[in-house]
Amino acid sequence: MLIDGNRRFSQIAVCLDAAPNFLLSREEATAIAAAQISTIKPQWQAVCDEATLSVIDRELFWRRQFLNPFAFDGTPETLNNLAR
Repeated sequence: MLIDGNRRFSQIAVCLDAAPNFLLSREEATAIAAAQISTIKPQWQAVCDEATLSVIDRELFWRRQFLNPFAFDGTPETLNNLAR
């Protein structure tokens, strides 16, 4: 899906650049991303437990489907630090 111009990468930086298209400032979009990261990371184990995911499935999803490092290329350092 095209997100911003011809850019279709699943990266937060692309979404931040596209924020004005959705009537958001870059700062508002960054705050939304920060809130999502701050929710996903501490809740990961509890959600996996509730879903009864195996250790193998947890490891396959973590940092691949959820908080994948590629998604953070070009993002502000504050977001990168939240994801670490």
